[in-house]
Amino acid sequence: MGGASSQLFWKSQNPEAALRAALAEFNAQIQELPSQTWDPNTATIGGIRDYKLSFLDPNEAAWSSLLLHLDSQLADPLAASLSRTMGTPSIAFYEFEQVAWGFSVYEQGESIARFWNRPGQVEEEPSKCAVDPNLIAAKFYVRVEDIAPYLNHVDPDDEDLDKAFPTDKLTLGDHWVRCDFMRRLGLRYPSPGDPGTRRILIRGPGVN
Repeated sequence: MGGASSQLFWKSQNPEAALRAALAEFNAQIQELPSQTWDPNTATIGGIRDYKLSFLDPNEAAWSSLLLHLDSQLADPLAASLSRTMGTPSIAFYEFEQVAWGFSVYEQGESIARFWNRPGQVEEEPSKCAVDPNLIAAKFYVRVEDIAPYLNHVDPDDEDLDKAFPTDKLTLGDHWVRCDFMRRLGLRYPSPGDPGTRRILIRGPGVN
């Protein structure tokens, strides 16, 4: 399925309370599902189409994440809110039409870094979505040499790209390489069925 996907990461000792408070700022709330069981006949979970659901992975001791429903516009405002109220950086990842990926880092409610690997695919000026690897490394307490190879713009027509590191799963031309980059930052891309994870529905006037 095409479209745009987004995922939010934040740190809190009470991650769900923090998320609910941030959602409330935008008149949105979490609705729990009656079941977490996938129905292949209707492509639903708990009676709701899968693409309308978000995937929550709360973690009181590390980074929590929320993979938002398809084409959601909530990643940036939620990341800004959480960075302001938690007093720690938050990060929103994006994927567009399976051809481009990017992210924004928020601190004290403001975006301090924004990146897209293929700016032209999302109609952005390259200069406005380039980041300093040293800044990202400092904010996530990682070595700059471990993340710098991911933070270069790539030609949209170049499919014959290498991996950033031999141990990575994907090449730099694949939008899923963002998961290799996440791992270098200490972030985890959760999978359905992982302990503590669940699908939720985010509801509210005009929620998208």
